[in-house]
Parts: sequence; C-alpha cells; structure tokens
Amino acid sequence: MVEDSPKVSFLIPLLNEEKTLSQCLDSLLALEYPSEKMEILLAIGNCTDNTRGIAQEYAKKHSNIRILENPTGNTSVGRNICIHHATGEMLMNYSGHVIAEKNLLKELAVRLQNLPTDVVAVGCSNLSPGKQNFVGEVSGAAFLSFMGGRSFFSQNAVFPEERYTDHLSFSCYRKDAVEKVGGFDPVFWCGQDYELDIRLRKAGYKILYTPRTKVYHFKRDSVRSLWHQMYRYGIARAKMVKKHPDTLKFFHLLGPGFILGGVLIVLLTVLGLLPVWVIPCLVMAYILMSMVSTLQITRKPSVVVSSVLFYLLIHVGYGAGFLRGIVYSKL
Repeated sequence: MVEDSPKVSFLIPLLNEEKTLSQCLDSLLALEYPSEKMEILLAIGNCTDNTRGIAQEYAKKHSNIRILENPTGNTSVGRNICIHHATGEMLMNYSGHVIAEKNLLKELAVRLQNLPTDVVAVGCSNLSPGKQNFVGEVSGAAFLSFMGGRSFFSQNAVFPEERYTDHLSFSCYRKDAVEKVGGFDPVFWCGQDYELDIRLRKAGYKILYTPRTKVYHFKRDSVRSLWHQMYRYGIARAKMVKKHPDTLKFFHLLGPGFILGGVLIVLLTVLGLLPVWVIPCLVMAYILMSMVSTLQITRKPSVVVSSVLFYLLIHVGYGAGFLRGIVYSKL
C-alpha cells in the first residue's frame, strides 16, 4: 500500500475553530492511509479562541502536523501558504470543521493517481455530522433540500454514481495543476475553491465525483453566523460573475430576484396595482414549499417548521450579498 500511495498535503486554513478542530484532526489521524504519506498543514490566522493552543498540542504529538502563520485570516491566502509549504504531489482541500471517513484518501488520492492526467481532482459529498446543535441540524437539512440549492449547486449534491461535475467542496487535487493555474485567488475570502475549479475546467481539466466516501461538514451553529456565511457567499458569487461572466447561470439570480421581486410586489400592492390577497397567498406558497422541501430530508417536526425561517435567511442573505457584490465589490 505504501508504494502505491501518493503523498497528500492537507490544506487547512484556521480561524476560531476550537469547537471542531480536535474532532477534525482526530479523524484525519485515524485515516486508513500511511502516516508518512500524509501531512496536515494548518495555516492559522489571528484567532480569538483556543484554536492555536489545540493545534500546538497536536503538532507536539504528531510529526506530520505542521503549523503555519496566516496573519491575514484570508482563507485563500491560508490555502496558498499551505501549498507553498506542501511536499505532497496531491493537495487535499480541507477545513477545520470537517470530519473524514476513514477511507477518504484511499478513494480520493489513490483513485486520482490512477486516473488520466486530464482529471485534476476527485471529490465527494459533504453531509452534516450526526451531532450538531439545533441551528446546525436545521441548516444542514435545508442545504440538502431543493429549496436550499441541492438541485443547483453541486457542492451540496449527493449522487448515486460517479460522474464529472463542475465543483466539489472537498476534493483531492494534483498539485502541479493547481500551481499551473495560479493557486487560490486571494480576492475570494470564501468560494475560492469554486473559483479555482472554474479556472481548472477552463484549462481543460475535469473534476470527478465519487460516492465511495464522504466528509461530514459542521454547519454554522448560530443564526447570526449562518446569515454572515450566506451574505459572504452572495458577494463571492457576484465577484465570480464579474471575473468569469460566462459562468453566470439563471439560478444564481434566484436570491437577488427573490429580494427584488418581493420589493416590487409590495410596491405594486401599496399602489393598488395588485390585489391585497396576492401577498398572503405568496407567503403561504413559500411556507408550503419550504416544509415539503424539508420533509424530503427529515420528518422531525421541529426541524420542518423551523426550516421555513432558515430558507428565508438563506435566500435573503445570499441575495443581499449578491446585490452588494454586484454594486460595490471590485476584483
């Protein structure tokens, strides 16, 4: 196995990850993969919690864990710092709030090594872990449903078979190809892996999805942090549209369209151009669609009912961020 296993460098930028970092590192150290063929690179920002202390304790005990400094806190910069220090021929795009199945590198890195060189990455689904707080549980169910974008955004998708796709959140890449296209763009504080995949595909490479392994991604554990995440995603998408106009799809406009359409309907109602009953009918339709969407993922009543507000937060947060990014953000 050792002779056939490529060396893999995990790229992990960290900023205030004390709640999940130990679980993340424990799962990586337990992988069914030769430890000498794996290095875990932690690019730490200016944390205000005990992330650094936890990382230092693990680095003392495990020689394949290295701590790097990322004073900017920028996720893209952190990943590029990791790439600069990486000694593996494969790069595993990762985060400090993710748990891996034990066969992760067997199914991603070893598989990638045996594929044609035009396949630049192999990735997998990311699901919610079994134990999260209620906010994480509801948002995890929401992101797996059609109202949360599962049908539109491949990083949220779960496919029954292998297939080529446009993007996966946690993929193993060929290092030489990532360096060839310039690594991660520091303009993108979030969504930088998606933007990297755009450039790789434009360079003629392919990204393969496999259902043979999974990672478990802790979702945001507060309403405030979930809002902030979706707002930043919206800004990042607007920046991608500006940098890569040819990647704009209709579903990217659903969030901003939701906001602008809602404002227009209210205005037309106030002006008397629409009957008053239109607004409550649309609200009821949104509630019913939200609950039906969540029922396809879980039958837990508290999650189904609460998900209505979470979809609203996701759609408005993403839409507001997109509009802000289109108007104000610069590349």
